[in-house]
Amino acid sequence: MVASALALAALALRPAPIRHPRLHMVATSEAVSSPSAAAASAAAAAGPELALLERIDAPAPALTAFDLAEAMATRSLAVTPWKHAFRKLVTDEAFLSHGWARRPFKLNAECGFAVGSYTMRDVERDITQLPPQFVAHGMQWGNGIYNKPMDAGFSYSDVAKTMEQATVVMLNAGFIVPALAQVSLAMLEATQLPIWTNVYLSRKGLTRSTQLHTDQQDVFLVQTTGRKRWRVYAPPAPAETPAHDPFARGKGEDQMATDDGALLIDTVMEPGQLLYIPAGFPHATDTMVDAAAAAGREEGEAGQAQAQEEEPSVHLTVGVDTHLWSLSYAHLRAHALRRAGESAELADGRPVTALPAERWAALHEPLPLGFLSAPILAPLLAEGGAATGGADAAEAAACRAMAERAAATMLLAEPMRWQGKDAAALREHLKLDEAAARMVEHHRHVLAVQTRMYLRAAHRPSAGGAGGAGAALGAKEQKAATAALMQDMDELDAAMAALDAWSAGAAADGGAAKAGFGGGGGGGGAGSTASKKKGAAKKKKR
Repeated sequence: MVASALALAALALRPAPIRHPRLHMVATSEAVSSPSAAAASAAAAAGPELALLERIDAPAPALTAFDLAEAMATRSLAVTPWKHAFRKLVTDEAFLSHGWARRPFKLNAECGFAVGSYTMRDVERDITQLPPQFVAHGMQWGNGIYNKPMDAGFSYSDVAKTMEQATVVMLNAGFIVPALAQVSLAMLEATQLPIWTNVYLSRKGLTRSTQLHTDQQDVFLVQTTGRKRWRVYAPPAPAETPAHDPFARGKGEDQMATDDGALLIDTVMEPGQLLYIPAGFPHATDTMVDAAAAAGREEGEAGQAQAQEEEPSVHLTVGVDTHLWSLSYAHLRAHALRRAGESAELADGRPVTALPAERWAALHEPLPLGFLSAPILAPLLAEGGAATGGADAAEAAACRAMAERAAATMLLAEPMRWQGKDAAALREHLKLDEAAARMVEHHRHVLAVQTRMYLRAAHRPSAGGAGGAGAALGAKEQKAATAALMQDMDELDAAMAALDAWSAGAAADGGAAKAGFGGGGGGGGAGSTASKKKGAAKKKKR
């Protein structure tokens, strides 16, 4: 039923492109041990729900001749297994009920198609195709850790040298590298949500390849070569540090302290393995791993393990961006309040991060868009509404559910502010149905732009028209491709500005039709003013 409802969701919430990279950084020192027993205790405490998630049967069957034909046609990777795996994962009842945005987990099954799908040989071919600001590494500066981009005219040897001291990240790689564009598009088509793909490169022996931090994306991490240790923790209560964005902790001068009591996962990722981390869950990595540290190693695999020990760690971070693009109840609330002429801060002037943890979490739940709308749309199939109403009926049902949920969540978050109003009265007072419809339009537009970006990258011509879609571009073609990418990023920023303008009172069809639909308002607290928010896409260009 969920799979069928997903098809209906695709009709109502037609997708397209978007963008946003995550910034993982590197520090030094601090020795680490092998995966701890604390994570095993946490897993045991999680009970049967975690076991259901770990046993999701997402990996695809073995490659077929048709898959090879596809790879030959695009001169890229065979993307069908990726599509199958992502689709199986996001339509699994356990993932929808217990995993998404709630709990990190690692699949037990190996995604064999991912093993060696993107290696350092591919990096050597592709990395100089990225603008220098898209290739970065973490560095200590003052009391903080920041991303430092490569210098103009950098070479692969510069990257290799940098990797001696730090993890190097290929930001926005899915919008440029054909094979990674195929992977990104596979996830976009599965989720019907904005996707952002980065690649992380770490040599063996880094005691800290990324410092403890949080991100605003829900991420699917796919290890392709080498090995890396991950530790994932339960999020601290936002009210403990209300001045900080809970989705951007541990960056710049904001340093997070480890809390062993909050450790949820401590695992070594090997080629073909997939790890899911919800937005806002602190995590840290290192490459101080050896054969004894890997769980589940069989004696007969010693030779293969030794080969992996010598390879740098390469993993894809495929991020689902709902918070960056204002696709959460917190953002719907903020835009509806501003359009009604009211403050998006709490009634007493405090930031939204001052709310108790459970109220903050409910407010920052992603909107039921894309694959998340399937449970809402499933009753339409049972009632026969999908046959008669199609996309219009699906969209009306999604908007109605969003408005109802938004009103209930706002009443829970601030009961005193809305004293005397029930959910129906608040829904009418703030015109939440209208705000929900605006968010659906915004989502659809962002998906459209991003789809275009990924399709262009996936099927880009090579220099002089020869060599296939995976071949490196010449200087002229590379310049044109970068210009087109920046233009799309500008359109995404215009979309964000258009949503801000709508919440400020602009006509629903006026500026939006010219500039696209965007996501303003708020970050982690979804209460900061639009004037303080830099363009989401613009931040990715730097």
